Amino acid sequence: MAFTTSFILATAAAAGDGGLYELGYDTSSKALQLAWYTGAGYWVGNDFDISTLKTKHNIVREMKYFTSPTWPNNRYDGFRLALFEFSSGLPGAKLWPPGAEGRFVKPGGTEGFKTFWVNYYLETTKFVAAVEQYYDYPNCDPYFCDGNPTFLAHSWQKEAETSWVPLVGKNPYPYRNLMLRVIVRIGYSEIGVAPTSLGRVKALYY
Repeated sequence: MAFTTSFILATAAAAGDGGLYELGYDTSSKALQLAWYTGAGYWVGNDFDISTLKTKHNIVREMKYFTSPTWPNNRYDGFRLALFEFSSGLPGAKLWPPGAEGRFVKPGGTEGFKTFWVNYYLETTKFVAAVEQYYDYPNCDPYFCDGNPTFLAHSWQKEAETSWVPLVGKNPYPYRNLMLRVIVRIGYSEIGVAPTSLGRVKALYY
C-alpha cells in the first residue's frame, strides 16, 4: 500500500445504506515497539474525525491494534480498549465501554493487526480510539509505531495521573505514528447487526 496522509485505508460495501471504512494513519510497516514499566493507567490512542464522511448513524464497529507476543515475554497477556471524546483538541471523557475503565481483550496468534469488536453508536464525529497497556512490564503486550518519520499529529499517550499529550515515542527515533485503526460503518441506522462484509476489508491487508 502506498503511503498517504489520508486516514481512509480501505472501504467495503455494507448491508443497508452507507459502507465500511477502515481508518488509520500508519503505513502498515512497523518501525518501533514500546512498552511502559507500569501498565495500569497508561494509554496510547489515535484521534479520528469522520465529519467529512457522514454526520449521522455512524458506528465504530471494530478496533484494529498492531501488537506482538514475541517481546517482551514471548506470549500475549492482554490489554484494555476504550473510546474517548475528542471535542477540544485533546482526548476527553470516556465514551465506551459504559461503566468500566476499558474492555479487556487478549489476542492470539502471531504478530500483526488484531481486530476487536466494539459496535458503538457514535453521537459525535470526533473521537479517540485507545489501548491501555494494563499489565506491568515484562508481562505485557507492546504498542507499535510505523516507519513514517513524519509525525502526523493524530497519536496520543496518557500516563497514569497525567493529562493526554502527543505520542512521544522514543528518542532518538522519530517514529511516533501509532499502528491503531478503527473500522466504522457510515450511514447505517441500526446497531447489533451481524457482520457481513468485513472480510473484504481484511483481504486488503492479510
